[in-house]
Amino acid sequence: MATDNDMATAIDPVCGMEVDTATAKWTLEHEGTTYYFCGKGCMLEFQDDPEKYLDPNYTPQGM
Repeated sequence: MATDNDMATAIDPVCGMEVDTATAKWTLEHEGTTYYFCGKGCMLEFQDDPEKYLDPNYTPQGM
């Protein structure tokens, strides 16, 4: 049984913050995958250059 403590999370690919996928306001689909963002700024940054943030050598700004 799910409780309030059982939430699905994703990592914002731009800043590295943990985002609750059930309540995330800012999402974007890219090549069939949905990405979740902490805010509009991170979503817009990702939208401008998704390959930069998906590069395995990229380190999120918040980390």
